Amino acid sequence: MAESGGWLGFDDFMSRALYTPGLGYYANDLRKLGLMPGASGGGSDFVTAPELSPLFGQALAAQIGEALERTGTDQVWEFGAGSGALALQLLRVLRGKVRRYTIVDVSGALRARQQETLQEFADQADVRIDWATSLPEAMHGVVVGNEVLDAMPVQLLLRQRGVWHERGVSEVQGRFVWADRPTDLRPPVA
Repeated sequence: MAESGGWLGFDDFMSRALYTPGLGYYANDLRKLGLMPGASGGGSDFVTAPELSPLFGQALAAQIGEALERTGTDQVWEFGAGSGALALQLLRVLRGKVRRYTIVDVSGALRARQQETLQEFADQADVRIDWATSLPEAMHGVVVGNEVLDAMPVQLLLRQRGVWHERGVSEVQGRFVWADRPTDLRPPVA
């Protein structure tokens, strides 16, 4: 915090809190998702629909299959694939329709878990699974994102008395507090 002058934009704060290697919430080896919270064996912090049942993935695969057909493409891009459970379900149902499945995720710890989950597709000649850590310049295919927006660092804007401010975080007496600064940034829509 000191190297930034005592203020971090919320996007930077969120990025550090979630993705700092070894320390961030999604960047360490502790199990965060996949088991019911409090389940025997320790559970996890939360569970998403694909972790509970393959029915969610099967239903979504029907829509993705239709989108692939209508767009004439054979690529799927999944943002924030978590454990890889949804990718596994989609690939099993869409076998032969998807030639390339790209997971966009900045967490190395989650990438390792995804690779383990998707092991049955590792040596398949008919589908290629790739990983990306940032938004590509262009995407062709169907984009999937399940419960991912809350894990994406974002800039927060606040308008007070007609002046736009960027919301950030400062430290006061050992506690993080909101701190707003005037900015030239504007929402994408007036």
